[in-house]
Amino acid sequence: VWLWGDYTRWLFAVPKGFTAPGQAERYAAHVLRHLEMLARLLERNGGSAAIRTAGEAYLRTASGIPLYFALGSLRRHAELRGRILQRLLGHEAMPYLPLLRARAGRRLRVAFLNRHFGPQTETYTTLPTFEHLDPERFEVLLYSLRPADSPLAEYCRSRAHEFHVLPSELAAQLQTLRAADLDVLVFGTNVTATVHEVTQLALHRIAPLQVVNNSSCITSGFAAIDLYVSGALTESAGAAAHFTERLALLPGPAHAFNYEPDRQEPTRRWTRATFGLPEDAVVFVSAANYFKIIPEMQEAWAKLLAAVPNARLLVHPFNPNWTSSYPITRFRAGFERVLAAHGVGSERLVISSGRFPSRTDVKELLQLGDVYLDTFPFGGVNSLVDPLELGLPVVAWEGDTFRSRMGAALLRSCGLEELIAGNAESYHRLAGTLAHDRGQRVACRARIEAAMTAGPGFMDTLAASDTFGAVLETAFDELTTFGADEFRRAKAPLRVPADVPIDAVSRMMHARALLNAGRTARAVEYLLAAVANAPGDVTVWLELAGALVRNQQVPQAIQALETCLRIDASQVGAWQMLADLAGQVGATEIASDAQEVLRQLEDANPTTVPDFAPAHLQFER
Repeated sequence: VWLWGDYTRWLFAVPKGFTAPGQAERYAAHVLRHLEMLARLLERNGGSAAIRTAGEAYLRTASGIPLYFALGSLRRHAELRGRILQRLLGHEAMPYLPLLRARAGRRLRVAFLNRHFGPQTETYTTLPTFEHLDPERFEVLLYSLRPADSPLAEYCRSRAHEFHVLPSELAAQLQTLRAADLDVLVFGTNVTATVHEVTQLALHRIAPLQVVNNSSCITSGFAAIDLYVSGALTESAGAAAHFTERLALLPGPAHAFNYEPDRQEPTRRWTRATFGLPEDAVVFVSAANYFKIIPEMQEAWAKLLAAVPNARLLVHPFNPNWTSSYPITRFRAGFERVLAAHGVGSERLVISSGRFPSRTDVKELLQLGDVYLDTFPFGGVNSLVDPLELGLPVVAWEGDTFRSRMGAALLRSCGLEELIAGNAESYHRLAGTLAHDRGQRVACRARIEAAMTAGPGFMDTLAASDTFGAVLETAFDELTTFGADEFRRAKAPLRVPADVPIDAVSRMMHARALLNAGRTARAVEYLLAAVANAPGDVTVWLELAGALVRNQQVPQAIQALETCLRIDASQVGAWQMLADLAGQVGATEIASDAQEVLRQLEDANPTTVPDFAPAHLQFER
């Protein structure tokens, strides 16, 4: 019996990284063969002590992470893993059937389940999906395996109706979650990598609608998961075939981010001299994780360095989100061998192996670069936001699967399609062109900075919550209408209704309707998002000032008016409102200055001064 365990551990041993081209594909094929065998054995003779020993060894050993670096769909791998885990961990003597009720006339009870809500990529991308869900349509509950013990976790807690720490035992966890009478349960932690507490819970039926988000890099393969939420720009045609769940497509990218709640100042500043980088060198830079820099990627980067003789490559691959231990020495030695094979000296590769307190320190490092290089077939998404915020030209390599389209989706949403390569040759050509042509880099930087200043959709947390909420409502309505089996069998991806307000004009109109309904706080949220969409539109700033006054936020209203007048100092109504509000709060100097400007404007053109502010800007005097 013991040999079955040892043999299974050997079969599913997790590599510490691939060291030669083709290994990722061969590994995926190897794992698939043995997943087929183990699933078949467990389903035919799961009571055998030897087979149970093999299954338990699989649970302790296997990880889905190395599979992410293979090309193509991993649906079959996920299905087999799901069947194996269901046999070993998901069985219940009495199947649980949650109550499915139509949502008409009530709020949906939506829970988000993460291992924790502390600083981690999964938190930063899950937070925008619930942060601004409409409290009149959704009751948001957060469930965690850890207390809220960080500023980010506390902020998450503040954006939910309830926050609960689950018990340590699986049976008690299930009892707690089921007793909450949920309509929807969203798994915000990756359930496709290793077997942890959230993975085990995802094997069980808890709520009528169970969802995985983009934290899971591939389809779950779990029978209890109904919906996978991705993005229209992140998926290729026919992508629904890659998923065991029903596929839902948000407009634009699958991801949105909020890094503001725990933003930190960088702890140090870097110079090129710190890393021995010549001031006149073209520096390619990447913060892609070590596991993503597979031998094929090293080959591509070595060829690029060979083609650009004055270039250097600075990488920062050992971030703590993936693991706490990396084979740094082996990675360096292997990469240097690849470089040598292309006639590139080892001094042209600079590896940063330090642990940084926050992403702002990583961004300080990236500022040393001229061109950011994304990876393939598992590209970056969180790591790509950093160079985009810096205005750094990015080269992405797009494929056919979710994990090879994430970064390209961000670029497409910014109108930067010219930075997306479709194969190795175009990747090499695009990166080489940017390296050789400083003028093109400058122009590219200007376009990126303009797109990021305008507020791209993937940084718009109100839009992220609105569209995610619309997906949940649409999915829940279909589920109640057609039933679970028919819902899962539907082949067409589920899409967001077209009436979700995601631009400045529609948000301003929606805010007016909210004000008329007496929902001033919610109206302020939409107007804050509207000014982010159109920061130079004085009309939106005036609307915001009026809503802030009605929401009893007079100091903030004064700030909005001051911004409006910096854009257009001829706005008489804004000056009049500013004078009145400043007088109310005792800001006599501001009130006096505003009155003086009003007198000057009246002298210049007496017909321009109204007796009162527009109706939607009126406030209690």
